[in-house]
Order: sequence, then C-alpha cells, then structure tokens
Amino acid sequence: MTPVASAWAQSEDLTRNYQRGSSLVEAGLYEASVPYFAKALVLSEAEYGRNSSRTAFILKNLATVFAKQGAFAEAEPLYVRALSIFEDAFGPDHGVVAEVTNELSIVYVERKRFIEAEPLLGRVLDNLERTFGPDDSRVAVAAYNNAYASEYLGDAKKARALYARALQIWQSQPIPDSGRITLAQDRLAGLSRARGRKSPSLARYLPRLLADDAKTIAAPAPASGSPVLVGENTSGKQAQGWRVQLAAFRSRDTAEKVVARLKQAHAELFAPVGGLEVVEAALAKGTFYRVGAGPVADRTMAAALCNDLQVLKQACIVVRQKPE
Repeated sequence: MTPVASAWAQSEDLTRNYQRGSSLVEAGLYEASVPYFAKALVLSEAEYGRNSSRTAFILKNLATVFAKQGAFAEAEPLYVRALSIFEDAFGPDHGVVAEVTNELSIVYVERKRFIEAEPLLGRVLDNLERTFGPDDSRVAVAAYNNAYASEYLGDAKKARALYARALQIWQSQPIPDSGRITLAQDRLAGLSRARGRKSPSLARYLPRLLADDAKTIAAPAPASGSPVLVGENTSGKQAQGWRVQLAAFRSRDTAEKVVARLKQAHAELFAPVGGLEVVEAALAKGTFYRVGAGPVADRTMAAALCNDLQVLKQACIVVRQKPE
C-alpha cells in the first residue's frame, strides 16, 4: 500500500477545519460540524486532488454527518463519490469500501431507492458472510433487507428465498430472536396475498464494516489525541467511546441474571453494539456491578439504543467510556 503524504505536508487550514469538524461530531453537534468538513473538503481537493483517498475520507465523514441528521438526499452523492474513489484506490474488497457500501445501501433504503439499493445490499450480504460466517445474525439482517428491496421491486421469488434464509438463521441462534422471527414469518405469509405491501427495514441494525488494514489509511492527519474518523469501527474494546448503562447492583450474580434476561428479551437491540456485559466498578460507596452495552465511538448510536430501550420501558443512560 502506498503511504499517504506526511502530516507536515498538509496545510494548517485544512488540519484546523478537519479537527474542528471532528470535535463537534464527537460532541454530537452534527449540524455545526458541516461547514468545517465542507471547508476541509474544498481545501483537500485543492491540495490533494478531487480523487485523492484523503478527499474521499472527508467526503465519507461529511456524508455520515448528513445521514446522522436524516438528510439522506445530501448524504447520497457524497457516499457515491467516496465509494468510487475508494474502489479505484484500494480495490473492491477493501474494508473501507465495504463500510461505505454498507452506509450507502442504508441511505438508498431510507430514500426508497430500491433499484440502486438492491445490488449494494447484495454486496453487504456477501461482505458480512465473509466477515462473520453464513449463520451469523448480522447476515440475517442483511438477507432480510435484501428481501425488503426485492419485495418492493416485485421480485417475490427472490424476496421469499431471502426472508426464508433470514428466518432460518434467527431460528438457529442460541437465543432465538422472537421479534424478528415473527417479522420474517409475517413477511413470508403475506408475500403472495399482499402484493406491494411495505416491509419494515432493519437497515439501521447493519454493522459498520472496516477491516483492520483500513485503519492504517490516514484521512487528513488529525493531531495526536483528536477524535477518530466518523463511523470508524475497531475491533475489541475501545479506550474511549460511549456506553449504554441499564442498571447497577451490589451483587454480581444479580447483575448476571439481569443480563441473561435482557439478552433473551432484546438480543436484536444489543447485537450492533457487541451485546451486554457486567462491568465491576469500585466506588467510594462500595463495589457495584453495572449492566451495560458498548462502548461505541458514536454517541448518537448509543443514544438511539437507549431511546429504543426506553420505548420498551427499560431504563438506561448514555455515559462516557473512560480511557482504560
């Protein structure tokens, strides 16, 4: 892989705007970050070229900021352009290509652009199979969404096969996902007698895909300690990020029982953030065992999970993950 230019070759103005945009995103101030990323994009195009991978990373960041705000029409052309640059620079199988393909497919689904969405959803399904194996629950989500697009496009045969595949995977899990099983069964039962019926999408539960080698590619170089790229996902526990805390107990045994109950009741909600766990916390008042999910780099993703749980009458709060 050809290394990108060193950080010192980058203008101070580009660095400043990129870092300011990243800081605002880290604080959850997406709208405020837009002019800084937009300025960084103009500067990157002038310094590195319109088709530079550095420019593509800023395009991706700006697209993600728009998508977080539900501005999918603004996000779409930015993702399309970034995807084209990344494919040319790194090839179709690179991790960052998989990630942008995933995010663009969600934008198309949200915009009901199923002709464009269907082939991308197929690529996402292939990526997930290679990454997690054919029987992973994330593969089932991708199969379901692919069926969702096929159903809208009138391909009942393809939709039926994909819904059936999603159903089989969900039924085979150690803890069966009753909510999604019912959803897939309903789609299969009604597919032939309710032509054109809209199906609820699970697109937002698709995980971000970023291979380890993608982490070595620099976007416009942030200073040491500045936030990571918007949407970046790394393996293992992160030193920083956000957690969704659901409860705290004096007894580890009690906490573990609560985790087991919540996993059985709401496994699909916790899968995108790595599931639930018990974390021991030694405080001045004594030792507590906290039940929580995460960490994730994006506060908005943590807040969305907490909102979903609150709708289900499950108390929760979003807290900052302290560096390890």
